[in-house]
Amino acid sequence: MYQTLLVEAVQDSGRQAVRFNIGSNAAILDVDDVDLLIERLGQIRSGLSPALPHEPSRTHNYVIEIDPCWYLDKNPLFDGVVLLLRHTGLGWAGFAIPQSSLERLQDAIVKPAPRLFDVSQVPS
Repeated sequence: MYQTLLVEAVQDSGRQAVRFNIGSNAAILDVDDVDLLIERLGQIRSGLSPALPHEPSRTHNYVIEIDPCWYLDKNPLFDGVVLLLRHTGLGWAGFAIPQSSLERLQDAIVKPAPRLFDVSQVPS
C-alpha cells in the first residue's frame, strides 16, 4: 500500500535540509545527501519504463533556467563536444554532442524553429 510522500525544506541544527515524511516515518537529508539523491534518482529513472519521451510536451510547464552556467569541452576521443549545463536545483548535466548534431543545433539557432513554449509565461 502506498502512503503519501511529503517533502519540505527545513532547518536542522541551523543548516538547511530537506525532510521526507512517508506515513509515520521521516528522514532529514542535508545538502550533500540531496545532491546524491537527485543524481541517483536520475540514474534509476534512466532505466525505468516507460522511457522519457524523445520530444518535449507542448502542455507541460517546464522549469526554465534563465541564462544557465555552461561549460564546453572538446574531447580528443570523441568527434564533437561535451556540453555541461548547470541547473540551480538539479546540478550539472553533461551531454556528449556529436558533430552531426552540432551542425543541426547551429542551424536551429540561426534559423529558429516555431516556438515550443509561450515566452510570455516564462518568469522574469
